[in-house]
Amino acid sequence: MTEAVTSADVVIVGGGIIGMATAERLTARGLTVEMVDECAAAEGATSISGGLVRAFDPSGDHPAWAAEGLDLYRRRGWHGTWPELREHGSLTLFAAHELARATTHVDVLQAAGRTADILTPQQITTRFPGLSVPDGLHGAYEPQAGWLPADQVRNAIRQDAGSALRVRRARARSLLLSCKGIVGVDTSTGTVLAEAVLLAAGVGSAALAKAVGIHLPLRTRSVSYGLFRVEDHTDISQLPTVVDRTTGAWLRRWDERGTVLAGVFSPVTDVPETVTHGVPVHEEQRIRSALRDRYPHLAKASVVGGVTAYDAMAATGGGEVTQWQNPRGLVSATGWNGSGFKLAPAIGRFTASRIVEVLT
Repeated sequence: MTEAVTSADVVIVGGGIIGMATAERLTARGLTVEMVDECAAAEGATSISGGLVRAFDPSGDHPAWAAEGLDLYRRRGWHGTWPELREHGSLTLFAAHELARATTHVDVLQAAGRTADILTPQQITTRFPGLSVPDGLHGAYEPQAGWLPADQVRNAIRQDAGSALRVRRARARSLLLSCKGIVGVDTSTGTVLAEAVLLAAGVGSAALAKAVGIHLPLRTRSVSYGLFRVEDHTDISQLPTVVDRTTGAWLRRWDERGTVLAGVFSPVTDVPETVTHGVPVHEEQRIRSALRDRYPHLAKASVVGGVTAYDAMAATGGGEVTQWQNPRGLVSATGWNGSGFKLAPAIGRFTASRIVEVLT
C-alpha cells in the first residue's frame, strides 16, 4: 500500500495540551497545521492532569506565564468556548523561609490587579475548617483560581482551531531534512511536508531530536493520584485546591458528595509511558501520609478510584521553548514536569510566535 503524502505550513508532533494550544494560535494566524499523535487524547499525559490553575508560581521558570494562563482560563479561552473555571480558590502552602519571596510575588500579582493574599496558619484554619496547618507554614490564597477538566479544555481548543488543523493518529518516525533545514516528518502512515516542525511529544520528542543532532534531556516521571471518599464532608464546599510546597502534595474537590482528588510528587523516574486505572497500595499510603496532617479527613477516607501514569520532565531545570538554528525550522516545547496545563495558554502563544518567526 502506498503511504499518503500531505502538506501543511507546520507539523506538530504531540497532541497534548501544549501542542493543541500552539496549533490553535497558529491557525488563528491563518496557517495550516497537521498534528501527529500516536495516542488517542484519552491515553496521553494531558488526560490525567489534575487541571489545577493559579497565578502564584514564585519558583517557576515562567511565573508571568502562570498568571497569563489563569487570566485566559477565567475568560474561557480566546473565543469564550472553553469549560468554565471551577473557581474554588487556590491555596499554596509554603515554609517560613519562603515567606519573603512569596510576599514579593503576591505583591506583584496585586499590583497587576489580581486578587491574592498571604494567610497565616490561624487565618487558613478559620477560613477553611477542613484543613489543619501547623505554625511555621503560611499560604498564598487566590480566590479566583481553581481547576478545570483538562481533557475538556483540550477538546475545546481543538474545536477552536477549526478545519485548518488536521490530526493524524500515527507515530512520528523521523524528521525530514534538506540542505536548508526541516522539510517535514515521516510517520507510520505517510509523509507530512512542512517548513516548520514543533516537537511537543514529551519524552517521545527526545529520540526524534537526537537523530538530527539535538539533545533534549528528558525522562519520564511517575504520576499518580487517588480518588478518596470522605466520610464527613460537611465542609467540602469550602475546600480550595491545595498545593503543599513542603511535601509536594496536592488536593482538590472532585464532586460535592465527599470525593476529593489527591496526589503527591513522585521521585520515581524512567517509568513506562502508560496510563492505567487504579493506584497501588504503597502509593495510596504515600498520598495519605503526605496529606493527613493537612486534610485530616483523608486519613480514614476510602479509595474509590485513581490513575497511575507518567509525565515528562527535564533532567535539569524546567520546561523550555527553543527555536533551533540547526536544523532550521525546528522548534521544541518540552519538559514541563507537571506544570504544563496551567502554563499552556501562554506556552501556546509564545511557541506559535517562535514558529511564525521560522516561517518569515
